Amino acid sequence: GTYTPIVSMYMGKALNGPNDVTVRSDGTIYFTDPQPQQLAFEGLYRIAPGGTTAVLLDQTMKFPDGIALSIDEKTLYVAAATDGKVYKFPVNTDGSLGTRSDFAQGLGSCDGLAVDDAGNVYVATTAGIRIFKPDGTQRGSLVVPEAPSNLGFGGADRRTLFISARTSIYQIQLQVPG
Repeated sequence: GTYTPIVSMYMGKALNGPNDVTVRSDGTIYFTDPQPQQLAFEGLYRIAPGGTTAVLLDQTMKFPDGIALSIDEKTLYVAAATDGKVYKFPVNTDGSLGTRSDFAQGLGSCDGLAVDDAGNVYVATTAGIRIFKPDGTQRGSLVVPEAPSNLGFGGADRRTLFISARTSIYQIQLQVPG
């Protein structure tokens, strides 16, 4: 097929290098854009359903990276790699975001995010996968043979967690689908 860019600029300047993306069921796109280059800041953006204009939602996180929506789509989680935190934002019905708050901290460098059907948040960190309950308390962790970079659920029953790492792809079967 062919690729069609949705957005490549913000205020007349090229985006830095969009990193991770999540899409709400109504078509609202949220994405992270770390590592300042053309733009003098790192950003979290939203594109309205069917739109072609990026709206800057936050420019204060350090290296915004992984991004995921809660199952009910009322919370947006964003991993800020250099901050060592995952932040959460309430999502308004129009797709805009409410005030950011801390969800998990002290993670070291963190990257990709995934959410299971029970609302648990999985965070790829240099130490492995850390799993948090919806209230932000740590539920557990998964040790991976090398530092993971991203993760996502798949398989016919959506109970397989696929983990990308520096040189390998891993999979683990879980009890809860994602």
